[in-house]
Amino acid sequence: MARRSKDLLIDSSNMSIQQQIEPGKVLIVVLDGHQGKAKICEAVEHGFTIIETAKGKTARIRFEESELF
Repeated sequence: MARRSKDLLIDSSNMSIQQQIEPGKVLIVVLDGHQGKAKICEAVEHGFTIIETAKGKTARIRFEESELF
């Protein structure tokens, strides 16, 4: 299965990221200060995009999709 989330490049001089808005998409950016990581993923069209944590750190991103009837 292909990974939906992608790593974002972090500017180590000021610990920042740059991300443009993509027309027609809802993007979720996760900034994890404990692990020093940044990830981005697209939200599902219908359903839930859930950020799960464990012991205060990002553990996983879970996608629950459905279709409108």
